[in-house]
Amino acid sequence: MGLPCTQCPLLYRRKDRNVNYYYRYRIHRNVDSIPFGKDGYTLVRAADEDRDYVLDCMRDTILQSVPKEEKDLRDLWIDDILQIVSNNMDTGVMENEAFILRNGDGNAGMLWMGVSKDQYTCEDTGYLLGIFVDERLRGQGLGKELIRSAERWCSSNCLMSMTLNVGSVNSGAQRLYESMGYKCQSVVMRRMLK
Repeated sequence: MGLPCTQCPLLYRRKDRNVNYYYRYRIHRNVDSIPFGKDGYTLVRAADEDRDYVLDCMRDTILQSVPKEEKDLRDLWIDDILQIVSNNMDTGVMENEAFILRNGDGNAGMLWMGVSKDQYTCEDTGYLLGIFVDERLRGQGLGKELIRSAERWCSSNCLMSMTLNVGSVNSGAQRLYESMGYKCQSVVMRRMLK
């Protein structure tokens, strides 16, 4: 593991004879965009007027990630989930910021990033809270470029890793993440009780 960028104060403590690094962070909000590697597209910080678009993207992302039986019951839970998303965007329970992927035709996608703690090491990690590519534009490598932009966001915020969750039924996203070197760290299991 390397040292953080020079903008970030370094805190450390000793455990046994090894040094574990803990980073105190604040998102470096000094840029209005993240570099994006596809011509004709820009990834810009979401403005207040983009809120409904971000929530619509999160709705689609969530619905792509749940099994059919849960998706069929979405009217019972999706508004609650979107309220939690909205509250997280407002309250900053987790340091976070959203970006909109734009092209000449308007909005093409969304990236929502945050900072969390690794569940095993407790080190700060970039957290992919949401990612979305407009259905008409899929299959052109935009998802892969959004991931690369997310990784650049993490690096610019002195984060040494990026973590994400993916629904078990979202096999396309799983293949994308695995092709980019992401590995399964844990498996969440659930059983419905009567």
